Amino acid sequence: MKWFAKMERKFGKYAIPNLMRYMTAFSLAGTMLGLLQPGIYYNYLSLNVYEILHGQVWRLVTFLMYPSLQLGPSFLFNLIFYGLMLYIFLWIGSVLERTWGCFRFNMFYFSGILLMVVVTFAYYFIVLNANGSGFASVIGYGLATQIDLNDLNYSMFLVFAFLFPDVQFLLYFIIPIKAKWLGFINLFVYAVQIVDCIQERSYTSFMSMFILIATLINFVVYYLIARNPRGIGAAVRQKKRRVVYQNTAEQHAKQPRHRCVICGRTEIDSPQLEFRYCSKCEGNYEYCSDHLFTHEHVKRNS
Repeated sequence: MKWFAKMERKFGKYAIPNLMRYMTAFSLAGTMLGLLQPGIYYNYLSLNVYEILHGQVWRLVTFLMYPSLQLGPSFLFNLIFYGLMLYIFLWIGSVLERTWGCFRFNMFYFSGILLMVVVTFAYYFIVLNANGSGFASVIGYGLATQIDLNDLNYSMFLVFAFLFPDVQFLLYFIIPIKAKWLGFINLFVYAVQIVDCIQERSYTSFMSMFILIATLINFVVYYLIARNPRGIGAAVRQKKRRVVYQNTAEQHAKQPRHRCVICGRTEIDSPQLEFRYCSKCEGNYEYCSDHLFTHEHVKRNS
């Protein structure tokens, strides 16, 4: 964990605050574009390794704009579900960012994206070596269709579910269920999908399996980091302690050490004055130079 803390101290200033807002905007933009121009994502924006290697490098970023909606008979229902999922993922991302700190949440999300890109490239070159460039160029389209950023969002939900197991969600807006049980259900779905991919035995199914495994690895790594009380947010807590200490020091520095009991002036608002205690007054009475010799002496029996 020390290396992670060092990275946070060195690169934390470059972290993107409110990252999930930008990811949500990417998703909305991709969905709207997909509704207006069906097919544009797979033809020009998806993570097609063959096209990236032939100059379309923008796909390394634009594949995040996955169109999650399609026109059809169930469009209205899918639209409501899509909006609900966007809201939940945005909320969960914001909670994790406040819990981990901006840098760690950025690392979680971007490392998940990087894992998906690396797995896609690695699997493409495996196909290329096994079948030749012609077949690889064809399968490149199929591989691109397997990349869905929602896999990363679901792994983010898994982290949240096991960090905050007692948070309740309303299943179908009616049934209260704790986050940990939804997490176990999600893990079961992941396991079923991986088994289905193995049984199907196709290039695209194996690609889907590796993407699922990559997102699960990302979940496990950051969940273990988050469970470590010495690791999670150590740099953030240290920074907060420094800020509190500085603020406390500044407050003490701003508090006056001397105050005239007659006029109330201090060395802060009247630095030209001198302050002395009167030896003839019974008690600790401090006066400014204007009232040191003109005040009435205080006697306890008076």
